[in-house]
Amino acid sequence: MPVFLTRHAANAVTALRIVLLPLFLWSVVRVEDGAPGTLAAVLFAVIALSDFFDGRIARWLEAQSVGGRVLDHAADIAFILAALGLYVGLGIVPWWVPASIAAAFGAYVIDSLRRSGAQPSLIGSRLGHLGGVCNYALIGILVGNDTLGLGWLPQGVMQGLCALVPIYSAASIMTHVMPRPLQQRSVSS
Repeated sequence: MPVFLTRHAANAVTALRIVLLPLFLWSVVRVEDGAPGTLAAVLFAVIALSDFFDGRIARWLEAQSVGGRVLDHAADIAFILAALGLYVGLGIVPWWVPASIAAAFGAYVIDSLRRSGAQPSLIGSRLGHLGGVCNYALIGILVGNDTLGLGWLPQGVMQGLCALVPIYSAASIMTHVMPRPLQQRSVSS
């Protein structure tokens, strides 16, 4: 494989999320005008799969980079906040769902920059990764339940799922604002 492709394949997969985002949003809005939700569901699947595979491709091709990580996180937060913001506008999701995700992401970025020192980098965490997976899952459920019109979950369950978002977002924020224990320094004799 040519070096250029090796170096940028994962970033191209990540960029696909950014390119498809406006089309996804448009397809969700079109459902409100009577269009079928199939296009939105297909686009969501492609977007979610791009998030699943981009990092794996980067590791497989040994092409991980700080820039790729930043692009990945930017594509994720742009998709999540835009999609949930649209569902807020449609009256399906409360405003505090994307707001709590934005707050958690902001705390993550600030803490990463503070901890990374001279060479700024985003420092991932298991809890943050789990939160991202939950955010994508919530959007997938919204696409199926509301955009496709499957109605598989009653309103009370949807409200419960939305209520979980500020809880795991607050837990993530706490991991970034709580002081970390000092690591013991090795003392040579």
